[in-house]
Amino acid sequence: MAGSTDTDTTPDSTRSRLSGSQIRLYFYDAATYLVYALAAAFFMFPVLWVISLSLRTEGAVYSALNLIPSDPTLDAYRTVIDSGILGWMRNTLVVTVVSVLGIILVTTPAAYAFSRFRFRGRRTLLLAVLGFQMISPIVIVLPLYDIMRTLGLTESHAGLALLYIGLQIPFSLWLLKGYFDTIPTALDKAARIDGCNRLQTLRYVLLRPVMPGIAVVAIFNFVLTWSEFVMAYTMLGPAGQDEYTLSMGIYLFDTQLATQWTNIAAAAVIGVVPIILFFVALQRYFVRGLTDGAVKG
Repeated sequence: MAGSTDTDTTPDSTRSRLSGSQIRLYFYDAATYLVYALAAAFFMFPVLWVISLSLRTEGAVYSALNLIPSDPTLDAYRTVIDSGILGWMRNTLVVTVVSVLGIILVTTPAAYAFSRFRFRGRRTLLLAVLGFQMISPIVIVLPLYDIMRTLGLTESHAGLALLYIGLQIPFSLWLLKGYFDTIPTALDKAARIDGCNRLQTLRYVLLRPVMPGIAVVAIFNFVLTWSEFVMAYTMLGPAGQDEYTLSMGIYLFDTQLATQWTNIAAAAVIGVVPIILFFVALQRYFVRGLTDGAVKG
């Protein structure tokens, strides 16, 4: 009887312990989802507010603080489109695509070399690149303008793209080098045994596994270049409005007489659509790249 009593009480205690652990697990899950919901609301509210502003009239910007406008209108979008935002977006797209492609073409072989080769001055060069990344572009904007003016590259999209490539190489190089470091060197040795040289090893063997890292570099630089203002205003300021990028075009709605908030909001909503589409297209590579880059193989 004593043995049967022991066997009967053991499952009850086990079930009670399981129920207690399940309760704690549910509590942790609920707390986690609550934090996620608060974080999502914190980041989504400004976006929703900008969309709300773009659907209002200029007189209703300060009069109504509700998120859903009482009398929505598309007048701001019509004004922005008539002002030439499609041309500004075309200019921005050309500069951004050329800049991102240039950054990838330069940093991919450079990151491969810093990751795989051991040469004199390697560490010094890496620290120099990192030090250049710490310098704010605003500090060097005037010297850069003098250099670009001497080369005859001001007031041109090609000069602006070249400037973006030079400014974003340090960040992209360090980021992409980390992805090359996660790839086992056994792949290089196997490719060399099969007769591949260094360039063929990079192109045919290592380019595919490092593609998520390239996607991360492309997304970061696409966003940074698409929304950049200081360098674009400095290099393209004297040019006509037909040469403006999107950030410069939006700045035109901030006049000396008044700030046209509804037009700025409408232009911001239109301008963020290409970024969302680009991110959605490379989302799986971006998530995979962040995951692979966090774990060294």
